[in-house]
Amino acid sequence: MDDRDTIGAAYLAHLTEADLRELAHAAEVSAAQADARIQALRRAPGLLLDILDRPAVSARLLNLTSADPAQRFALISPFLTFAAAIHRIAADLRASGYAPERTTPRLRVPVFDGPQLAAYLEEPAHRLFLAELLSSFARSSSGVIVTQTSRGVRRRRWNDLDLGRLAMLLGALPEQDRPPVWRRLGDLALFLTGVFPAAIERALAGRLDPARLARSTGLAQPPASAAAPAELFEWLGAGWYRLAASHASGSAATMLARTALTAADQQPGHRPGDDPAASGPGERAAGDRPASDRPISDSRPASRLAGPDDRAAGDQLRTSGLAVPPWSAVATAMSDATAAAVLRDNAEHFHQARRVLNAAADRYLFPVAVDWFTPPA
Repeated sequence: MDDRDTIGAAYLAHLTEADLRELAHAAEVSAAQADARIQALRRAPGLLLDILDRPAVSARLLNLTSADPAQRFALISPFLTFAAAIHRIAADLRASGYAPERTTPRLRVPVFDGPQLAAYLEEPAHRLFLAELLSSFARSSSGVIVTQTSRGVRRRRWNDLDLGRLAMLLGALPEQDRPPVWRRLGDLALFLTGVFPAAIERALAGRLDPARLARSTGLAQPPASAAAPAELFEWLGAGWYRLAASHASGSAATMLARTALTAADQQPGHRPGDDPAASGPGERAAGDRPASDRPISDSRPASRLAGPDDRAAGDQLRTSGLAVPPWSAVATAMSDATAAAVLRDNAEHFHQARRVLNAAADRYLFPVAVDWFTPPA
């Protein structure tokens, strides 16, 4: 397969049967015609990219002309919804010289970097990366870390929409088990700055200490020049991606298994806009644990989680379930070298990725009616 078919196959792996029927316009043709179109997509998955690049298709998938907002996104998977938004914003940026930049909660200004953002999106792998990133946050993952302290056993909950608690999870794992969590920290930094920048601003105005967060996750002191929230979290996110790429070891399947074992109940009702960047009350950053507050360990691997019949107090980590988190599934299709290359590439393009997500969120996920110039004819 060529590169487009390889990327198309990755798209195809995420799509449901309902997605394929929607792309094939199954409701408008005979069953035989719909099946033939779906089989054509399976034989040549690169066609999916061409189909999603058509403005009429993305408009249909996003229900941009729907009279009933309640019907938006109702029949297709989150991945196809987000892929349509990314392909649509790519077409928009090719026809525009600017994209909005958030400067205050109620103010956006045009920044004339549209050609640079369009060039970033010309690479199919970048569009796939952003669609996978967004869809990985359609459901959140959480779990419980059990640690032995001088005062007895302590249970602390983590979830992957909270930077402080995710850093706590990182601090509870041995180094060889940390790359998936560094990856998720980078994903969260990109997701929040791209889609929910207000959450980052509130967290920085509250109890989130960027310097302590950086130290507790293996980064250096943030540069003084990265004063704006977006710039600061671009630096943090790119650093976390680089750490994940440089420390990755073992097979991709092993990384998946380690991450899956640290996952717990999926929470479809969680709303990421409800200030996910800030740690919950009573939670301490991983770097602030006393020496006696260490994960319980025994002879089993450090990332081992308790099963139904494994109730000994010596278990290091426990969860309420063993569900595979959505953010670990992507690793199954990648070799270690490929996964590391993807992370290094997106560390270098973190700014462009963040700006693309800003534009896509403003126009198609949470539409903001702002336009300063007449689009070119």
